[in-house]
Amino acid sequence: MEQVPKQQDPQTPQARPMRTIHISVQPKSWLGKLVAGIAGIALMLVAFLLSIVAFAVIAGLVMVAIVYVLWVTRRARRAMRDEVIDGEVKSRDIH
Repeated sequence: MEQVPKQQDPQTPQARPMRTIHISVQPKSWLGKLVAGIAGIALMLVAFLLSIVAFAVIAGLVMVAIVYVLWVTRRARRAMRDEVIDGEVKSRDIH
């Protein structure tokens, strides 16, 4: 007696076999390890140089802010300096 293959219902979906894809980022050969090492060193150098640039930009902005504050307050500092004679303030009245 022959076996008849099972007929599938049109309403039940056919189960697909799952494919597993293995992706490995770890190099296997010596050439891959060399390329990965060079790429890692290059990435670290780029990050270091970008951090130096960021530090220089921030330091420049801080210097501009300090110069701006000193420039804006120069008249007030000059006026306060002219008010002081021998360590005492001219306009101070003590009752």
